[in-house]
Amino acid sequence: MTTGPLAESGRLTVLGRESARELVGESENAAAIAHTGILRVTGEPGGDLYFRAGEIISVESPGAPGVRQLLARPGRTSTGAADVRLVAQMAALDGIFAITAGWVSGCGWQDGPEPGGSEELPGIDTAWLLFETERRLAALAHGRVSPHRNHLVLTDTGRELLAGHADDRGSAAQWQEILLWVNGRHSCRDIAMQLSRGLYAVTVEVVRMLDADLLGIAPLERVQLPMTEPARGGARSLLPRRRRGASGINDTLPPRPPQPATRAYQRTATARKTERTQ
Repeated sequence: MTTGPLAESGRLTVLGRESARELVGESENAAAIAHTGILRVTGEPGGDLYFRAGEIISVESPGAPGVRQLLARPGRTSTGAADVRLVAQMAALDGIFAITAGWVSGCGWQDGPEPGGSEELPGIDTAWLLFETERRLAALAHGRVSPHRNHLVLTDTGRELLAGHADDRGSAAQWQEILLWVNGRHSCRDIAMQLSRGLYAVTVEVVRMLDADLLGIAPLERVQLPMTEPARGGARSLLPRRRRGASGINDTLPPRPPQPATRAYQRTATARKTERTQ
């Protein structure tokens, strides 16, 4: 595994975690040696980072809308070259946010062509992209919602606002288009796709709506595995196993640091040690 100096130095405290450290290291090395290729990130949702001479020109992920979807957003009027370049940069930033906000299992280099139309796109500075992604992840670290895993439900206040019966709120018009897609089965990612809006922008609005008691988070469905035959000579049935990380808590919260031993535990350990030496 390659480890990046930015993550090691502590300047990327969120991306410096084990889940994204390899992604940071490979991206930094690609920038240092002006590498061209595709850095494929596996995980949930995963995605591809396209490098040209050490700069990122495009990021594609099933976890965030791409350039075409963002350009297709209703109400857009300009589709000139400058506008396309700006949207492409937004899509790349949103794509790497989607990848790192999810679960990263690993990454590796692939050979392949650049995305269609990327010949006209300027490269994006890798260091800037990583720092901006770090800023976004840190801003949502306590937002208590995973952009990918958590499904959203309406509260009574949210239903009133959607029906137009609630008091006038500053963000009511912008929130209503999100509220229309909240049905207990859609995540921030699903809503961003439906609205052709950036995943980060939608997630920020959802966090504000959670704080305003307009939305709630639906209970996570438990994964039930089929029962297996008991081991030979045993009559006890095996319980369904819980897949590590299935709750999605690690998507939004950093790992809990090691806790010091309690006094009760220390007394028990000392007593056991005394028994063994007597």
